[in-house]
Amino acid sequence: MSEERLARLEDMMRQLIGMVEKVLSEQHEMRRDMAEMKQVISGIKQEMTQINGRMEKVEAGHPHFNDSILYLMDKSTQHDHDIHVLKRHILK
Repeated sequence: MSEERLARLEDMMRQLIGMVEKVLSEQHEMRRDMAEMKQVISGIKQEMTQINGRMEKVEAGHPHFNDSILYLMDKSTQHDHDIHVLKRHILK
């Protein structure tokens, strides 16, 4: 084999080794990024579980809330009627 051909092969091997190192480095970086993303996703899942628990509590208390609103609306209507009657008697 000629010296020129050996030099070319050595250069090609150096380039190949450099490319493999770059790919391995990028894979390592991607694995780190994926590990970070898994932690973030885990945190989001925990937050969603907490939010779902809170929503269940709100939904469980919802019928009582509607009853309270209806009661207040009835009372408001009754007070409006009483005020109207009093105004009519005072203004006569």
